[in-house]
Amino acid sequence: MDENKALSLYIHIPYCISKCSYCDFFSRGGCKSIPDEYVDALCREIKVRSCREQAAAFTAWKTVYIGGGTPSLLTEGQLEKICNAISDSKSLSQEAEFTIEVNPDDLTHSFIEALKKTPVNRISVGIQSLNEKSLSFAKRRASAAQNISALECISKNWKGRFSLDLICGLPYESEASFLQGLEKVISYNPDHISMYSLTFEEETPFGKMLDRELSDYDFDFSDKLWLEGRKLLKKEGYLQYEVSNFSKAGFESLHNLSYWNHQPYLGCGSGATGSFYDGSRGRRITNTADIEDYCSFWNTCKGEEEPSKNIISVEEIDEETSSFEFFMMGLRKLSGVKESDYFNIFSKKIPDSVKKLAEKWQKKGLCQISDTDGDYSFTLGEKGILYLNSFVTDL
Repeated sequence: MDENKALSLYIHIPYCISKCSYCDFFSRGGCKSIPDEYVDALCREIKVRSCREQAAAFTAWKTVYIGGGTPSLLTEGQLEKICNAISDSKSLSQEAEFTIEVNPDDLTHSFIEALKKTPVNRISVGIQSLNEKSLSFAKRRASAAQNISALECISKNWKGRFSLDLICGLPYESEASFLQGLEKVISYNPDHISMYSLTFEEETPFGKMLDRELSDYDFDFSDKLWLEGRKLLKKEGYLQYEVSNFSKAGFESLHNLSYWNHQPYLGCGSGATGSFYDGSRGRRITNTADIEDYCSFWNTCKGEEEPSKNIISVEEIDEETSSFEFFMMGLRKLSGVKESDYFNIFSKKIPDSVKKLAEKWQKKGLCQISDTDGDYSFTLGEKGILYLNSFVTDL
């Protein structure tokens, strides 16, 4: 597949049975199912927008990621309909990565059998923890036993790729319980593990509890857990290739790499965002988070109508912003950034000010600079990447 002719697609399913206390992603809680009218609107948007504007220049889907919310609430018929809309709009090669996020308590033998009838070849499971008290406090829908049951189900029935998510530092998690849980999930042989530090977003229940029930939360302990977790993952053969992501060799998330490599992607679904680039400039398109307005427009769209500003908002990205995002996202990767990649986008070399900053961090032992065959590159490495936010601030 010609990488220049292939596009990534993100699809948002903004429905959850219940909201987790730490989650700040857009979704609507209290939903036991996904309305057919939403699926219809989503399929219509995929078909229309995939052949419009900058998306029209691409002939195939490179990666597809169905996220949420809770995509595993989709019925077999709804999932089939979405997959048909995807494959009808652009070709999907056998090499394409096609991921769906799944809640552990939705994972059954019948659900996996349904997935086998689709182009989905990668499952991402939100395990988060195997500590029962931590899961309960975070209002996770799945218990520790259900998490294990999901991993057993995947192990026995799924032959494709699978990734899982873990959170370091949930309340009531101890070092022993976290590392034991990490060892347990590793025993199921996932090819990819995302391990995040707990963050307290202001408008989430956890964020609001920070000054009350969680006033004595130990951020240093949370950081220690993450470092111990990284050490264990490295010992077990998982390579850290991004700030929070680890994989076996060759099993990196291609979809997420498209974000970190400053590549275009189309976002479909209520609340979804996509970005396109034209040389050194770009355009970011975000769908309305009003699900009713979203469904109303796309379910009546004949194909020629242009979405109004209350349906789709557009942000023009100037060269300065695009350049900043290139470094901000690229330095999340352990491979860092290359001058040749920067030149391909911006038609000039990496600015001297950035190189001087890299040299300053190199002297502190927090950056590694190389020049292979005339291609300048630098990475913050395993140590420096812990201070990524500081480097980005200095930019």
